[in-house]
Amino acid sequence: MGDAQIRSRWARRAGAVLPIAVIVPLLLAPQASAVQQVCAGGPLMGGKTTVASTLADQKITIKVHNHDFRGMLVTIRDVRWDKVLWKGGIAPGKEKKVSTDVFGEPPISYKIAFDVQSNASNNYTYAISSARCY
Repeated sequence: MGDAQIRSRWARRAGAVLPIAVIVPLLLAPQASAVQQVCAGGPLMGGKTTVASTLADQKITIKVHNHDFRGMLVTIRDVRWDKVLWKGGIAPGKEKKVSTDVFGEPPISYKIAFDVQSNASNNYTYAISSARCY
């Protein structure tokens, strides 16, 4: 084999490796940015409405957890847009996740109301998370 053939094979290999080296970080980047952090959270009182406000990115995830041994009835509402995000029961020891997003430039002010109809316990918590909290 001549030097020209060896250089040609090496160039083809380098030509195939270079796009892979560029594509792999691009494929991994969205996964790294999808990590969410908790912007607001706390306890929910039974038989009461708790309103939480936070500044976050365009998409938020709302999680309500029932730590009690009885079921929980709750309504999750977006106060700002006057919209019910979810209404129902959460089994003992379980949680419910709801996502919502708003078209606009972050930071976006969210106001979420948790109407807890169950009044037998105060053993409930909520967490509002997003990719970025402000």
